[in-house]
Amino acid sequence: MSGLNGLFGIGSNALATYQRALAVTGQNIANVNTPGYSRQEIILNEALPENGQPGQIGRGVTATEIRRSVDTFVDQQLLNSNERLGQFGAAQKSLSNIQLLFNDSNDQGIAAGLNEFFKAWQDVATNPADLTARTVLLTKADGLTKLLNQADTQLSAQRRSLDSQVQSSINDVNALASKIADLNSQIKLTEVSGQQANDLRDQRGRFLNDLAGLIDISSIEDATGQVTVFVGIGQLLVTEQKAYKLTGVANVANHGLLDVRYDGGTGPNTDITSVISGGRLKGLIDARDTTAVDLQTSLNTLASQLVSQVNTQHRLGYGLDGSTSQDFFTASGTTAGTVSLALSDRLKIAASSTAAGVPGNNVNALALSSLQTASMAGLGNATFQGYYSAMAGSFGATIQGVTRDLQGQEILHDQLLTHRAEVAGVSMDEELINLLKYQRAFEAASKLITTSDEMLQTILTLKR
Repeated sequence: MSGLNGLFGIGSNALATYQRALAVTGQNIANVNTPGYSRQEIILNEALPENGQPGQIGRGVTATEIRRSVDTFVDQQLLNSNERLGQFGAAQKSLSNIQLLFNDSNDQGIAAGLNEFFKAWQDVATNPADLTARTVLLTKADGLTKLLNQADTQLSAQRRSLDSQVQSSINDVNALASKIADLNSQIKLTEVSGQQANDLRDQRGRFLNDLAGLIDISSIEDATGQVTVFVGIGQLLVTEQKAYKLTGVANVANHGLLDVRYDGGTGPNTDITSVISGGRLKGLIDARDTTAVDLQTSLNTLASQLVSQVNTQHRLGYGLDGSTSQDFFTASGTTAGTVSLALSDRLKIAASSTAAGVPGNNVNALALSSLQTASMAGLGNATFQGYYSAMAGSFGATIQGVTRDLQGQEILHDQLLTHRAEVAGVSMDEELINLLKYQRAFEAASKLITTSDEMLQTILTLKR
């Protein structure tokens, strides 16, 4: 009877083992399109034999492990790639939105406004007594100031929009850190009991990749399967089941926009804004505090020089009504956001260099129109148009550089995903072969049990 019991045991072990094998295969097939899923493989070994005559007799098959297929080196490269993708993607989108503020390609931007302003001065110089030309000059001047005002307003609005995205990203970082800490706990409890936390590890891997897309991180895994995650200059974001937080704190010196601070739970928060070197937060902060600020500074310099140079020359001339020493632009409006027109009376436009006679001459109007081609020390010895073109060209080069970086990183990321798929990806052809193989083995084990039962019935019949 022990022999028949052994056959029943071999058959039942095989049924249970191949049932598990089919379940693993089914899990792989079901998750063929799940991002971040790692193919699982059941490891089969012969069961320990029992002593018998004439020698040891096998006890069938057993599943010793359900192994998760991973390449830790590729996974680390993907983390690094996600950091750069997050950074370049956020920067490219942010800069593209800023680019929409400048309509120079449609001849409706500041470059066109400058050209029309100085052309209007040339028209006044051609006929100083023409009131229509003077009206057009005031209109063009007012339009130019409004273009500068609008650009400054929209840049400030873009910075506030980027700031709200910074806060949103901080919230996302905190949420992911909490999830990773929770998974640390679940993985430890699962693996301490001798199980493999394959699906939990996949889920944690996806969260780590999402986190890397938001901020540059480094991580290490301990012997219990828990990961410790660092941000900034070594600040703990996740350790075992504990998650720390990042906070956004308004910086008065930066117009109330947010600094990213690390909240360690004790003592003052640590400002890590300047040491964030990757992820979406890096792209947003650079666009908000570097690119947009540089553009505003350049526009302020342009506006300041425009007001200074035009007012200085205009004060030397005389209007049709004999007025002189008049500012053309408001003297206090020396930034792009505050520049405005001081004159509203076209008779006070100082086109003449003398008060003698009406309308006098056009010498001052010619001097003012010639400012268009004059090199200004305050603009780095560039003309107004040249300075603005250099500013726009530098900004355009920045966008092109970020776009190239993003495209190159996307290609590299796709290659890394391909490498990962070669190791951890699910092959439907392979899984279907396994499905058929384990199905046949399951059927054979069933047949073994049926045969053993028939043998048992035969023995029972002999006893009768």
